[in-house]
Amino acid sequence: MIKIELLSETNFCLESLDLYNRKQNINKVYRRIDGEYTLVECKYTEDWDLNKKRSVAKQISSDEYITYVALENDKVVGFIGLLRKLNGPYMILDMMQVTSECRGKGVGRRLFEAGKAEARKAGAEALYISACSSEETIAFYRAMGSSLASAPIKEIAAEEPFDLQMICPVKE
Repeated sequence: MIKIELLSETNFCLESLDLYNRKQNINKVYRRIDGEYTLVECKYTEDWDLNKKRSVAKQISSDEYITYVALENDKVVGFIGLLRKLNGPYMILDMMQVTSECRGKGVGRRLFEAGKAEARKAGAEALYISACSSEETIAFYRAMGSSLASAPIKEIAAEEPFDLQMICPVKE
């Protein structure tokens, strides 16, 4: 059984992502062509080495983040990292991952719902997501109720020029 919990010192440490399987094979991505987002072929594999895993673990366990972890037998199989400080009406969903073995099992949906609830609690109107442009990632965020941001946050969009800037209202 997979549990969703707020990250704490009892369920997470800097080595908690060492065995985390971040691998994702990408086949198609969205690119802006003539002002419209179009799905194009672009094959590559996303993965993290140990240094990246430790860096992410340090980041999401810092005071700047509100992080929920998905745990299966006390092993991290997913997480959502939200920036604690609001950016205008938005809570920034900075990172969200589910291990390849657990994708398609509702773990991402449960993490996303925890993120929306946290955003509501903080008084945000919406989650702001700079989403990887892969077909699967965008399909997930759309299924969660997200849409393209009409007014992207320039600094965030500039950091990841191929990401799609999305928002998801958090009102119930």
